[in-house]
Amino acid sequence: MKFVIYYHKDTFTSGQILEAALNQEFAGVEHQVFQTFNGLKERFKQICNYNEKEIFIILADSRGRLEELTTLIDLMEDKRLILILFDESKATLSKASRFFPRFCTKISSNYGDLCKVLNKMTATPENIINKL
Repeated sequence: MKFVIYYHKDTFTSGQILEAALNQEFAGVEHQVFQTFNGLKERFKQICNYNEKEIFIILADSRGRLEELTTLIDLMEDKRLILILFDESKATLSKASRFFPRFCTKISSNYGDLCKVLNKMTATPENIINKL
């Protein structure tokens, strides 16, 4: 399992909070962080390196950033994608739905909802049986 995380370098504080939440809840999971749009774009272009066990976690901190990310929709196709949004307005959610994410949430101080969803996404049959 691997998390591919994107938050723009201008959103460093929000990104650090996200990373801290993921590190606390998923200490053994490898993650790769991108803080530039071009870096993320190049990562999506590396189709030969795509692994179905990768989950892409994208933090869009503004309307402009979300709009910029829409230029990558074709590259995101068939990827396991989670979007973290700046608000939950109808207009924002409408635009976010074009990405076909597995989950959308808003920027948070703890990302508890995100961690619950990731726990379900990363659960293996063995983990489920052991919890019974």
